[in-house]
Amino acid sequence: MLMTSVTQENKPKNFWLVFFIILLFFFGGLYCSLKFGAVSYSNQALIKVLRHPFTSSAVQDVLIDVRVPRIVGALLVGAAMAIAGSIMQGVTRNPIADPGLLGINAGAGLALVIGYAFFRHLHYSLILLICLLGAGLAAVLVFSLSYTPRKGYNQLRLILAGAMISTLFNAFGQAVTIYFNLSTAIVGWQAGGLVATNWSMISIIAPFIIIGLILAQVFSHQLTVLSLNETVAKSLGQRTFLMTLFLLGIVLVLSASAVALVGSIAFVGLIIPHFIRMFIGRNYRYLLPLTAFLGAVFMLWVDFVCRTINPGYEAPLSAVISIIGLPCFLWLIRRGQHL
Repeated sequence: MLMTSVTQENKPKNFWLVFFIILLFFFGGLYCSLKFGAVSYSNQALIKVLRHPFTSSAVQDVLIDVRVPRIVGALLVGAAMAIAGSIMQGVTRNPIADPGLLGINAGAGLALVIGYAFFRHLHYSLILLICLLGAGLAAVLVFSLSYTPRKGYNQLRLILAGAMISTLFNAFGQAVTIYFNLSTAIVGWQAGGLVATNWSMISIIAPFIIIGLILAQVFSHQLTVLSLNETVAKSLGQRTFLMTLFLLGIVLVLSASAVALVGSIAFVGLIIPHFIRMFIGRNYRYLLPLTAFLGAVFMLWVDFVCRTINPGYEAPLSAVISIIGLPCFLWLIRRGQHL
């Protein structure tokens, strides 16, 4: 009876309307990302290359080997970070939970800096593994400090623990960077960006993100139940502790994969789920697909802005996202005070 009422209350609102609006922005971003950049191409050139993608030409080299991998990378990273943020908000029942704000990105960054300190040239698969280990360590520390048996996660303690671990790991990372003179090796990663993305990187990262997205959708119903209340979830027969660990494992895989590809960025996992939740409600079966889609489209447009704001040069991805994300974060805080 309780589950029936919960399902009825969380029916999606305007699902298809939101989907088609995002779809329009997707096609617009796809067209602009292919056409414009340091060098812009005519529609005829685009159509010719898309019809014959394996014909060798200067236009084909730029579009297929440079711009398309960046587009795919932006879509994967945006979807991964948006879903990771949405899962964390559901698991912790904290509306401002985000992998970047809870130290996961800082943990991945510290691990990567330490890796570069011992091995100056890292294969991309090793970068992914190192980021995963660092993110896992940060997550264990943050959640162990904020979890209380029988009461779950204390929201204030969770944010304070995340801020403390992020500050500590960032400080250690800077110390290691200065001591081993690693500034040139990690400066691009710290600023964030998809400038060096290629098909080899995509082939390594994409399977992890795709599997994480699929698992998140498969367990979306369990996430909906878990997001209600610890007592309610247990009364419905859910093993809350095991499910929490499993869902956080998905968050770690998605976050570490995204951070390994694009660098340290925040706010995507915070603002995108909130925006979708305003229109769809809290049923994660419908919330997660649109969150992933909007996160992918958002990152696609952000990457386009980074490439075209000063053609020939790359604007830092983290800076552009912060310019958008900080006002949204302040608005979320102000909105929460009036709820």
